[in-house]
Formats: sequence, structure tokens, C-alpha cells
Amino acid sequence: MLLILSNDDVNRLITMPDAIEALRISNREVASLKRSGEYRLNRARTNHYLPCDAPDSQNSEAVLSDGVSNDPRVLYNFKSMEGGSLYFGVWALRSSSDLVRLSTGPYGQLHTFLRYGDLPGGQGYSDLVFLYNIHNAQFEAIIQAAALQGIRVAATSALGTDYLCRTDVQRAGLFGSGWQAAANLRALLHVRPSIKHVKVFSPNAGHREAFALKMREELKIDIIAVGAPEDAVRGLDIVYEASSSRTPVFDGILLEEGQHVMSLGAGDEHFKRRLIDPVGVARCDTIAVHSLEVKYGLEEIGDCVEAGAFGWDRVVDLPDLVTGHHKPDVAGRSISFFKNNVGLGSQFAAVGGLVLRNAKERRIGFELPQDRVSQVMTR
Repeated sequence: MLLILSNDDVNRLITMPDAIEALRISNREVASLKRSGEYRLNRARTNHYLPCDAPDSQNSEAVLSDGVSNDPRVLYNFKSMEGGSLYFGVWALRSSSDLVRLSTGPYGQLHTFLRYGDLPGGQGYSDLVFLYNIHNAQFEAIIQAAALQGIRVAATSALGTDYLCRTDVQRAGLFGSGWQAAANLRALLHVRPSIKHVKVFSPNAGHREAFALKMREELKIDIIAVGAPEDAVRGLDIVYEASSSRTPVFDGILLEEGQHVMSLGAGDEHFKRRLIDPVGVARCDTIAVHSLEVKYGLEEIGDCVEAGAFGWDRVVDLPDLVTGHHKPDVAGRSISFFKNNVGLGSQFAAVGGLVLRNAKERRIGFELPQDRVSQVMTR
């Protein structure tokens, strides 16, 4: 049977600690196959854009211009990535179909997804993960990707932090007040439960206040909104960036000895984002990224390399951290930086494979006969 699993199903079938451990396994697999040189677990994410006509709907004017963006064009965007997991026995293909609104910022052209109720007629967008069994080649599952997306991003951030951050940290700063910020804060507390105080900044005062209240009630720790970026950096042990910004969220000169910085803001092969000031990146003693195989989303690091602050040989990736191939000194006064720079198909294979395994055991999901999606060739 082919299983179809919703976002609600995903939230019932996987926990954040389970996702972190699944990605630990996945990164060991990536490291092992990378060293062998014979096989690869990932195809790099690709984005394709096409011009599209004005939507034929009553709210087409609102879709084409939000009154803020300085470029009225909307493009069609198709994004896909794929990868596998030997441990979970699946190959994953994640694909999403979007409209994006263009704008222009200090670093060139940018885009914003029209996912949050802004599509014509209030329609939903398509973002799905397809899982295939690597042992018998069967199509095994279709999973809505939104919940899985938030889980795998936050779990990757937490995994990087687990290898790069002191274990006695108590105070964190957080940039962002959306769903990614919430997911990343939850994941952070799983790897650093010693954190008792969090300061949240986002440009919208109402959003940051509401976010702080909601997360304070959920996580039962001291979480407050602050009115200036520097207040989410100074005197803190950890600085997390999980925002929708396109430009640096704080002045890099503010970084202090002993801090750990994590950023998940990343661009793609067409649109660039720099969320951490390169001045701050250049001051870091340890610089690590999710993937060096796929060099999207490394704009700040690339700026530093181009300026001669350091070379690419100083940058390590998460698979080398997980396997112990690189063991950073994170004690004392050193500053560490982890850039969660890109999504990989192997992530979806790991967390999706775990979701599928649990769904089969608990008999959750909508079943579709296999003969509706498979075919037998005859000579």
C-alpha cells in the first residue's frame, strides 16, 4: 500500500528528539559515502522560475503588489531536492510549487513566498515529500511537507549547536517571531535544557510580544521581547537567527567571547541572503555549515573568504562534526558559528523514513492500493 500522510499525522508520528537523532544518523551516512567517493546521498536543491500572468481572481491586485515591495512582479517557482538514507531504507524527493513576489534589497533581487493565505482565492500551495523503498523500488508514501520541513530545519540547527556550544549555557537571544523561530527554540532546548532565559527581537513589536508570551507559556522559561537588536546579543551565551530578513540582523561588532551563533537564513542559486554581518563571521574562531557539498546560503562566509579574512579550509561541515572528524574547541572564550545553509534530500529521507516507519507500526495514514501508482512492463 502507498501511504498518504498529512501534517497532522507527521506531528503525531515524530518528536523533536527523534528527529535530531535521525539526522545524526543521516549525517554519519553522508560523511561515510562522501569519503568513499563511489555514491552520493544527495542531489543539490534546484529552483526554477517562470514569468506568470496576473492571477485570474478577485484579489489579483493584492497578489501582484503588497503595497510594500518595490517590484510588482510575481514569478512561478518550482523547487526540488532529493536524497536517500540507507538506515531508513528510502529515497526521498521533496518538491514545492509556489508563487513568489520580487523585491530589491541592498544585496540585489530578493523574493517572498506567497504561501501564507496570499495565493489567489486563498488556495493552499503544494509542498510534498515522496518516499521510495530502496530495497524493492516501490513508491511508499506521499507526505505533506510543512510540518516535516519545520522539524528537519530546527533539528539540524540544534544538531549543529550540540557540537559547537558549551553545555553550561543559560541565556539565549533569538531573532525572529515566526514558525521557524518557534521550532528552532523548541529544538534548542532539547540539546541545551540548561537555558532559562531568552530575549526575542523582531522588527514588529506586536509580533515579538505575542511570540514571547506564547513561547513563555509553552516552554515554562523566562522569555521576553526586546526593543533593539543589540539587546538580543549583548551578555548572552547563544544567538539564534531564525528570521525572514534578507540582510544582517545585528552589527557583527556586538559578538562577545564565548558566544555561539546559529543562522538558518539562506538564499538559493538565484537569490542571496546575508543574515549575519560578515564582520561578525570574521571574528568567529570556529565556522561550521550544514553542507559544503551544496554551497548555497553561504553568502556571509563567502564574503569573508573573498576579503581574505580566512580560507575555505577553515570551514567544516556538519557530517565532519557528527563523525568526530573535526572536534572544535568550544570551551571558554572562543566564538563559534553554525550556518544551517541549505536543505538536503537526505534530511527528508531520514525524518520522512522515520515517520513512515512509525506510521506503519501505528497504522496511521490514508492507504492507496499500490497498483494505482506502480506498473509492470511487458515485452
